[in-house]
Amino acid sequence: MKFLEIRTVLLGPTLTLAALVLLNGCQTPAKEPPETTRPARSEVQRGPVKVIAQVVPKWIRLSDDPKLILTIEHEKGVTVKIPPFAQSFGQFHIKNTHKSMPRSVENREIIQQTYTLEPKTTGTLAIWPIAVHFNDTRPNGDGKRHTLKTQEFTVDVISNVDPEKASIADMKPASDPIDIPTPVWATLIWLIVGGVVILVGVLTWLRISSRSKVVEKRPLTPKELAFWELQKIVDEDLAKKDVKLFYVELTGVVRRYIERTTSIRAPEQTTEEFLREITTCSTFPPEEGQRLRNFLESADLVKFAALEPIPADIRESFNRAEVFIGIDQDQFKEPV
Repeated sequence: MKFLEIRTVLLGPTLTLAALVLLNGCQTPAKEPPETTRPARSEVQRGPVKVIAQVVPKWIRLSDDPKLILTIEHEKGVTVKIPPFAQSFGQFHIKNTHKSMPRSVENREIIQQTYTLEPKTTGTLAIWPIAVHFNDTRPNGDGKRHTLKTQEFTVDVISNVDPEKASIADMKPASDPIDIPTPVWATLIWLIVGGVVILVGVLTWLRISSRSKVVEKRPLTPKELAFWELQKIVDEDLAKKDVKLFYVELTGVVRRYIERTTSIRAPEQTTEEFLREITTCSTFPPEEGQRLRNFLESADLVKFAALEPIPADIRESFNRAEVFIGIDQDQFKEPV
């Protein structure tokens, strides 16, 4: 008799679990398309510029957030314009955008921007060609504006559920709940397991905290420091709030960059003293030194002679600072 009672107690949950498994089988995910050698990317190159557009992962479910990674590699001296994107791109919504810090590898600069996409529908969706504009301003370049387009490619978006197999009619009613008393030994086991988990978590946290205190962050390079200092000027919108302070901070970024890369104490000198020293020591090539002279003297007219610059002059001064430091233009929004 006891054996029959035990079978009854165990049979009820077993049947319920079996019903749930069968119901889940009715909602099995749609089969993924067969693997092919077709990559979800396009790679094109023209002269000193190479553009790679890639979507990951290769197979996408409708509930996924795939990423479109746009990588632009170019030789130094080439000015590249990252293409603007609207809120939608083809049959995808653009949820957010992430711009990575520019980096240099040998004689090439690498820019990477990642777009998180949200597919609007299922099927084979096209990734439209992406146009990248650049000016070849290298010493041996033609100085003209060029356009490089990626090739159109497709990605496959599949549904989470196969609608032909899912059916509410296949659902069976749930059985009545069965009270199963919890034995004392089971409660003790759960308490012991819970205590061990908490203890391990505390010890792990303490170990990580102790390591994080001794790990030193990699110091930023002079170029990276200048990049974030320029970004702060743009974010604070100084050109509109106080144009004199804008020029003070802008020239300060250039002077601090020079101090970090040379032995010249640029921030502590007047413009005339500084220009006299770099001319005497031949710190910079003549052409670069002349550009620096024009930049500093133009800024002094605003800082000390109360000159009111027009927006075009402000943009030109900001661009001169970018070029001198070696930061690609179009990495920042317009300062005015």
